[in-house]
Amino acid sequence: MDSPFAPHRFRILLVEDDPAWQHLIVEGLAEQGIDVQTVGSAARAIESLDAAFPAAVLVDAFLPEGNGFDACARLRGHMGDRAIPIVVLAGQDNEASIERAFESGASDFFVKSLQWKLLAQRLSQLVATARLRSEIVSSRRRLDRAKGLAARASQTAREARDLAWRDALTGWLSRTGFLKLAQGLLDDSQVSGEQRAALLLIDLDRFKRLNDSLGTDAGDETLCEVANRLQRAFRNLPGLAMGRLASDEFAILFQSLPTGRAAERAAQIALTALRRPIDCGGLEFVQSASIGIALTRIPCGIESMMVKAGQALSGAKLAGGNTARTFVGTLGSSDRDRFDLENALHQALDRDELRLHYQPIIDPATHRLAGLEALMRWQHDDRLLYPDEFIPLAEETSLIFRMGEWAVGEALRQTSRWREAGLMVPTVSVNIHVRHLEQPELAEAVSKALESTGLDSSTLELELTETGVMRDIKRSLGSLHGLKQLGVRLALDDFGTGYSSLAYLTQLPIDTLKIDRSFIDQLGENGQSRAVVRSITALAQALGLSTVAEGVETRSQLDSLRALGCNEVQGYLFARPMPADDLPQWWSGFQGMVPGPVSARGGKPPGFVARGNFPILPMADSSPLGAIYV
Repeated sequence: MDSPFAPHRFRILLVEDDPAWQHLIVEGLAEQGIDVQTVGSAARAIESLDAAFPAAVLVDAFLPEGNGFDACARLRGHMGDRAIPIVVLAGQDNEASIERAFESGASDFFVKSLQWKLLAQRLSQLVATARLRSEIVSSRRRLDRAKGLAARASQTAREARDLAWRDALTGWLSRTGFLKLAQGLLDDSQVSGEQRAALLLIDLDRFKRLNDSLGTDAGDETLCEVANRLQRAFRNLPGLAMGRLASDEFAILFQSLPTGRAAERAAQIALTALRRPIDCGGLEFVQSASIGIALTRIPCGIESMMVKAGQALSGAKLAGGNTARTFVGTLGSSDRDRFDLENALHQALDRDELRLHYQPIIDPATHRLAGLEALMRWQHDDRLLYPDEFIPLAEETSLIFRMGEWAVGEALRQTSRWREAGLMVPTVSVNIHVRHLEQPELAEAVSKALESTGLDSSTLELELTETGVMRDIKRSLGSLHGLKQLGVRLALDDFGTGYSSLAYLTQLPIDTLKIDRSFIDQLGENGQSRAVVRSITALAQALGLSTVAEGVETRSQLDSLRALGCNEVQGYLFARPMPADDLPQWWSGFQGMVPGPVSARGGKPPGFVARGNFPILPMADSSPLGAIYV
């Protein structure tokens, strides 16, 4: 169904002194149906505001007469009551620049790139929201003037119906609008494999106390700030519905995420965005939130997902708030079923029910085995459960620590067994939860596992998500340096989905950046994706880091990654995650293959020609990535 933010033709004012960027922006937005008038300074921009009547203003962060942030503040002051959106353009995405932009009166912040469609959609959304708020103000004035007139009553009713899809305070979808748009996205969703549609139900903690203490005006200002932060956090994601359902309750639906783990990362991004202090009338305070997550693989009703997310939200509230919980209904949705599942998970280690599956990591230039990533599964009765079906339960208890330490030890023991059998596995990567960094016992457990197997410490690589590490960077730095002293390798997983600043990235003792699969999906077809991957590989090379691309599924993606200088790749193009016993047979068959033509299109998707009878796994261009979670 059509998005309510579909671009419509309008004019904007661009404040940019660089002729090259002036040309790029004018041409790029013109293709998206947006007219651009350019000026080279803030003074010229102020002169043009009254004559040009732009629908929005783009301001470069660096201008010859000063900086773009001061120019933004001057423009906002000159506008007075006019609700014209201002977007600050900058060369890099960092927390300080973002905060400074919004303190200067900006409506949004956008990193300079060639992603014209995303910029056009964001501008259209800001313009639509600004026009809507102006219409609301105008409607209220008309209602005041027309009070008591029967002829105006019918017009008022029509205007109210037109605005029913919108929340007047935040500009987000209302409950009615959200339910309609979300159901449309779910009906159109075509998730497969381990992909999920995900619903985040967000409720502010102790919001009533804020209203009672500071008044409703402060409460309304806080709600608007919460909505703005959440919108900025997920501003570039497609297939999204965002709504304010009640006073302090918000909802975000993601039409398709690669795994359930991605929904948990999204929840942590939201919590991180809301944890920053809010300035309300000179008073600074932190407004935390609780989040309930519901996931589905198949088309379903949004109301059903709301019920499940609501149950998960209750669990987050009972845990003290300021956290997220995922609805676990795989083996039944009743409290007794969940209780039974939690008890069974407690015994999983003792009963030897946990499993590690291994996905090969390949050198794209030589097609040699560069390493393996260990991925956890749970063999519960006659079912093999994936991480998103049991990890949320483990996170609520100390089980997450035992499971992580077991995974490290088992992966090293299996690597030792492979080497003794003549299969030389260079490295094995194990995902660990960011909460492991809170435990000093982790380094001791890793040290003992290495000592017991006799393997060199560089055989082991520990992976942590970018979002998790950046959540508490000071604590992460100390723990990571402690692990690095053991000689193990460290990898930053899902890179590009979090908020790592370059300053912090240079301080982290990491060896590898794992490029998130969301940037790989359209690599062979989308110029913006190629530009992002090129930037990440260039950054890694400058910092002396290795790069691994996740979710490689097509030959065109492999060709592009090889040309961009990506060091290693993994994905269904080469192999699905497999039990340890299956790896020797896969390796024997893989060695019996030779690379096919680099420029070949069509034919067998893996891009390899078999010598012998080893079967090639047929893969479509849209195949999903497997679960990637300890």
